[in-house]
Amino acid sequence: MGRLDGKVALITGGARGMGKSHVRLFVAEGAKVIFGDVLDELGQAVADELGDNCRYLHHDVSSESDWENTVEATLEAFGKIDILVNNAGILRQCPITDMTLAEFKQVLDINAVGCWLGMKNVVEPMKANGGGAIVNISSIEGLTGARPLHRLRRQQVRDPRHDQGRRPGTR
Repeated sequence: MGRLDGKVALITGGARGMGKSHVRLFVAEGAKVIFGDVLDELGQAVADELGDNCRYLHHDVSSESDWENTVEATLEAFGKIDILVNNAGILRQCPITDMTLAEFKQVLDINAVGCWLGMKNVVEPMKANGGGAIVNISSIEGLTGARPLHRLRRQQVRDPRHDQGRRPGTR
């Protein structure tokens, strides 16, 4: 008996790295998992390896319609969503003077907006199911000194209201 028996998880960025590890662990612990990524060949290979309790979908987290489609597909396949793991993210390794505005916006769209879209789209299905858990993956870089663009994204994920000068749970 696993710790996640009977649970349904939606995981982003699951084709490789940490996301792939999350997918494998959740399936091993008994969860049914829908996971997405933009790396279709890698993602499908992970799903094929893990069997019937795991399904891969192409999912660009910066796309509102992809979020809607992924949530709908999860509900159709497994009937509910208990857990969201917002894992997808990118990093641009270049000096700020070499980064274009389009590249900066892509980092924000995937790393910050993608997390927000995920939370926005799973709240109602989770409420209908009696609750759930949302896990936003970030790094220590959001709390300590680091590359400025990386730190900005990680602060946004750790506390989406950081720009309002409040900590989570305060009014």
